[in-house]
Amino acid sequence: MKWITLALTVAFFLPGAYAGESNQQLIQQHLSEKQLDNAEDIAEDWVKNEPENAAAWHTRGVVMAQQAQDAFFSALSYAGKSLESFEKAVELKPDSLKYRNALMQFYLMAPSMAGGDDEKALAQIEAIEKIDPAQGALAKVGYFRQHEQEEQASALLKEALTEYPNNADVLVYAGFQEQRNENYEKAIFLFEKAAAGESAEGDAPVMALYQIGKTSVLAETQLDDGIQALKQYLKSELPENAPGSHWANFRLAQLLTLKGNEEESKQLLAGLKEVDDKELQKQISSWN
Repeated sequence: MKWITLALTVAFFLPGAYAGESNQQLIQQHLSEKQLDNAEDIAEDWVKNEPENAAAWHTRGVVMAQQAQDAFFSALSYAGKSLESFEKAVELKPDSLKYRNALMQFYLMAPSMAGGDDEKALAQIEAIEKIDPAQGALAKVGYFRQHEQEEQASALLKEALTEYPNNADVLVYAGFQEQRNENYEKAIFLFEKAAAGESAEGDAPVMALYQIGKTSVLAETQLDDGIQALKQYLKSELPENAPGSHWANFRLAQLLTLKGNEEESKQLLAGLKEVDDKELQKQISSWN
């Protein structure tokens, strides 16, 4: 059930009530270490103890989605629990864009036997549009792309950029598209606008700073802009879904190497040797 992966990209941890923060931290740690059963136990206890806590249900949805991805015989059972949890979170907090986006993604990406439903996905998109028209437009772009309607998706994204020229969420989304298409100069332009823009949830301007640095590495141009953006990123309060400071320091080290500042770059890389992140260590090895 690899479709679950996309649901996880929008299933961000949000502050909960009472002991929520510690629960989320523990669950996030267990998920990062692939200790799924431990994460499941905490999530189940959390919703049992706080049945009216939307964050608890949303987080349970994330955990069950991960379990479904890694399971075989019990995958459908876990998918059902994930859907139940995302639906409960939306029921408890219907104005949450993140909760509705997670539920919409589930309906959109899951096979019908696991609860996928295009009509229900569209209903969530309509609800998102009422809360935030710009976010609704992005959700609809995602719907078109999932159904391989690229022409409609591109036209709608272009329309959204025109209608919401200072919306950081729209600008970051468009920047990612240009980055994937290796149109790096345009991607940096969009990310720079996003860094100075406005965001419904407040995360996109910070995320844009990291992407300026990463895109500068990929393009091997605008190195000073990338370095400045990463330094600002490292001074910012990072959202839960943002790349960690170790990734920002790695990108900064790459840019310093490209600028010829080998010593400063080596010092940064030396400080990353003990970081427990296999993908990071793999990229550091290939970069060196």
